[in-house]
Amino acid sequence: MTSPKVCSARTSRLRQNLRLTLLRRIVSGHFKAGEPINESRVAARMKVSRTPLREALLQLEREGFIRSDERRGFSVEHLSTREVREIYPMIWTLEGLAVRSSSVCMPILAPELARINSHFAKARDPQRALALDTLWHERLTSQSQNQRLLAAISALRLTIQRYETVYMADPRLIPQSVSQHNAIIDAMKKRDTEAVVKRLEDNWRFGMEVLIRKMGEE
Repeated sequence: MTSPKVCSARTSRLRQNLRLTLLRRIVSGHFKAGEPINESRVAARMKVSRTPLREALLQLEREGFIRSDERRGFSVEHLSTREVREIYPMIWTLEGLAVRSSSVCMPILAPELARINSHFAKARDPQRALALDTLWHERLTSQSQNQRLLAAISALRLTIQRYETVYMADPRLIPQSVSQHNAIIDAMKKRDTEAVVKRLEDNWRFGMEVLIRKMGEE
């Protein structure tokens, strides 16, 4: 006979797995902004009952990815310039903190970051470009020993993936990001921590301003 604790743990794992699967589909654009989520259809495709699916959807609603309406049910939250204005400054501030806490490692990371940036410059597929840009930023902050800080940055990066997908869909913008990354790498080679932090902020701020303009045009 299975104990209540084991059942509870299995239910929790199932809910978290469902949450991650749904979240990946949202940030990848599989579920479009404003699109209703048909619970019965999704549950059937994922081979789960509606109860854990609904629990996962409610968790994503609390995290701001989904909204619910009594009549219409769940739908994907719309992209928002307010969210861009709120989250992007948080990311460049926290990434800057991670850089400062691991500045001694900057010259060591520079060659790897240059290689990733070279691949990024050649990326033609938006998802490939996004993956390389994300990897570049992950490696930049990877030497920080503050695990809570890195977890917070990772969560914010996931939140903005829908917005970054919009950015990467415009191939004219990739060279700008590549150039900004190179400026950061040059400052790293000189062990100029404050210049790294400033140019990192410039990189994120540029993306934020581009997205705000793009979303204002829609």
